[in-house]
Amino acid sequence: MAIVDSHAHLGPCRVFGLNNTVDMLLEYVEQNEIDQSVVQPFPGAPDPRKVHDDIARLASDHPRRFFGLASMNPHTDPDVYFKEIERCVRELNFVAVKLHTIGHAVSPLSQDADAVFQAARDLGVPIMVHTGTGIPFASPALVIPKAREYPSVPIILAHAGYAIYTMDAYVTATECPNVYLETSWCTPHVIKFVIDKLGADRVMFGSDLCVNAPVEMAKARAIGLEGEQKDKYLGITAAKVYKLPDP
Repeated sequence: MAIVDSHAHLGPCRVFGLNNTVDMLLEYVEQNEIDQSVVQPFPGAPDPRKVHDDIARLASDHPRRFFGLASMNPHTDPDVYFKEIERCVRELNFVAVKLHTIGHAVSPLSQDADAVFQAARDLGVPIMVHTGTGIPFASPALVIPKAREYPSVPIILAHAGYAIYTMDAYVTATECPNVYLETSWCTPHVIKFVIDKLGADRVMFGSDLCVNAPVEMAKARAIGLEGEQKDKYLGITAAKVYKLPDP
């Protein structure tokens, strides 16, 4: 069974005061036996284009192990935004795009957010949306209108509401079949709840931070997942949504 981390980061972040280096990423996948990792810039990256290039280099150096997810502030000229996301997907082979509601101060219902959904649709990739911390923009329920407007776009709710809003994320997923939940920072019992209620083919493992990976792995063990349910949650679902090749 392959383990896929659906949510990882590379580079610096001025918003949250974080920095993940290539060495940290290489160490974390080895220590946690992660087969594939989907990596994105932090929302506070001073130069997201440079980080996109760094991610592409990492993916090239470690084929089938690391994959890029494009993330930049949509509060810019729409053509400039789309050109960079298009470069990431079509030239750098990135597998998804990010809408960071708190890090970029953008509501899913706003005009600028629509550029992100349009890019995902036009380029044929999923979109990950930050949910949980950062209310009201990070409310999972705000994704419902967009999920209905863009039914062909797989939408991953990062952090699945961040524990306190996980039930809102669950309701969003029940209303919208193209919505998936990524559960980093959620409590074990709510992770088990959404897996049991939605099915493991709608829920995926993620770490968010290198130091959080062993904690998220411990949660997966603690809730007693077995067989196909375990395999889907830890890898198969993310690999299917992101269209990853076999590791």
